[in-house]
Amino acid sequence: MHELPLPVVSAVTAGALILIQMALALVVVLARRRNRQSLGDGGNPDVLRAMRRHGNFAENAAIFIAGFTLFELVGGSRSTLEIMCAVFVAGRLSHAVGLSLKNTVNPLRILGIAATVGVGVTLGVQLLALGFAQLPPIF
Repeated sequence: MHELPLPVVSAVTAGALILIQMALALVVVLARRRNRQSLGDGGNPDVLRAMRRHGNFAENAAIFIAGFTLFELVGGSRSTLEIMCAVFVAGRLSHAVGLSLKNTVNPLRILGIAATVGVGVTLGVQLLALGFAQLPPIF
């Protein structure tokens, strides 16, 4: 029986992403308290921006952690995984900082989007290649 490796790179990356996610959640809570808004953004642009930083991060982090973990478990290159994880975390941080600025169309946000898309395409292609390579022949 084939023994699966422990997904340690994915675990470390997940830990970092969870801590960032909690920091972004705390910023939403503080923005809502400051503006006496218990639900939603109440039309306040600062609360909305905090919510979007948190939400956008959450929308991306979970699926990437699942992909990174699968990549690691099916035998993907550790160095490739480490690079993808580092670029993804840096990209998500860059995006969050860029979304914090008054002008939301800025190099940090664009860099964050580009890093996320680049890692996403790379990870998706790698997972398809690794998965198909391990499938038994049909005939």
